[in-house]
Amino acid sequence: MNKQLRVELRKLYGSLQGELVYRLKRPPRRLYLRVNTLKTARSQVISLLREEGVEVYPDESVHDAVYIEVKGPYTLECDTTKRIVVDDKTAVSLLMGANLYRPGILKWSSFREGEKILAISRNGVPLACIETVLSYHKAFNIEKGLVGINVCSPYRAPSIAETSLYKNGLLYPQSLPSIVTTHVLNPKPGEVVIDMNAAPGGKTSHIVQLSFGKARVIAFDRSENKVKAIKATLDWLDLNINVIAIPMDSRYIHVDLRLQNKADKVLVDPPCSNLGVRPVMKFNRTMKEVIDLSNYQKQFLKAAYHVLKPGGILVYSTCTISMLENEENILYAVNELGYNVVELSENPPYAEKVSYKGIVGYRYSPLSYDMPGYFIAILSK
Repeated sequence: MNKQLRVELRKLYGSLQGELVYRLKRPPRRLYLRVNTLKTARSQVISLLREEGVEVYPDESVHDAVYIEVKGPYTLECDTTKRIVVDDKTAVSLLMGANLYRPGILKWSSFREGEKILAISRNGVPLACIETVLSYHKAFNIEKGLVGINVCSPYRAPSIAETSLYKNGLLYPQSLPSIVTTHVLNPKPGEVVIDMNAAPGGKTSHIVQLSFGKARVIAFDRSENKVKAIKATLDWLDLNINVIAIPMDSRYIHVDLRLQNKADKVLVDPPCSNLGVRPVMKFNRTMKEVIDLSNYQKQFLKAAYHVLKPGGILVYSTCTISMLENEENILYAVNELGYNVVELSENPPYAEKVSYKGIVGYRYSPLSYDMPGYFIAILSK
C-alpha cells in the first residue's frame, strides 16, 4: 500500500491499521442478498433456496436481507502452466468458488475442452483452478455463457447466480451496508427521489422496492452503457416502475435540467477509491487518487444541494475508508455548502457512529461485525 495512504488510514485506525489491511484482503464470512419484497417474501426465498441446496439465513436486523456463509480459507492447488486473466469483479467471484463465464475474461492461453487452467487477477493473484467445458476456439467466439467449472478456490460459497430465484429476479446480491443505505434514505410514495450515481441499479431498484413503486425516481449516470445497466437491473427485478434513467453527468443537473428545489430526497453514492471493498486483490491506489476523488465527490454534493427542496434529505455513502472521502467531505458540505447534519436516534444496523469536528456519520468496518469498509452520512437542506 502507498506510504502516504497508510498515513491517512492511521489517522482513523491507529495501531489497528495492520489488522484492518489483513481483513480487507479476505472476504467477510457472510455474503448478503437483498430479497425483492415486491415479488416475494423473505421466508419464501429462504425456503426455495434451501430446496435448491443453498443454506441461507435471515439477517437479524434488516428485514429484506438474507445471507450465505463463506467457507475457507483452503489451499489452492492447480497443476497446470496455463493461465487465464479475469477482470476485478470476476476475480472476487472466482476466489469464492463461482464458475467462470465468458464476459469476465481479459486474456487467455489456448486450451482444450476438459483441460485445467489457473485463473488469475489482472495483478497476478491466483484465484481458482478452472476445468474448461469449451475449447479455446469455441469460447473465443461467444459473448456470454459458461467457460469453465471452478474445481478449487481459496474460499467457497454457493453459486447464487445459478439458482432459479436469481434468474427470476427474486433476489439481488448486495452488501449489507449498501442495503442499509437505502433504508436510511427511506423513500416514500409520492416523493421525488434522485439517485445521482445510479449504475448498475442496485440502490435505484431498492428505492422502487421500498416506496412500493410509488416514488418518482430519476436515476443518473454518466454514459449510455451505464444507463443500459441500470435499466437491465430494473427490468430483471421487474422494478422498472416510475423510474426515468438519464445518461448525464449529474454534477451539472441543477444547471442543465433546471432541477432546482425539485427533489424530496437525493442519494449520492459517488465513484470512490473502493478501499473498503472485500476481498481486495491489491492495494494500488495512491494518495493523489484519493485526493482527486474527494474533490470529485464534492461536486456531486454541491449539485445535490441545488436540486433538493428546502427541508429535503440527502444520504451520502461510499464503499471506502479514507477520511478525505468521508468525514472531510461531510464537513465541507456543512461548512461550505450550508447543509445540516442529521443524527439518527439509533445507529444503522451494525454501524458505528463517528463524530468529527462537529459532524456525525456512520461507519462500517472489517474490525466490527466482519463488515466491508463503508460510510453513510445524512444531511438536510
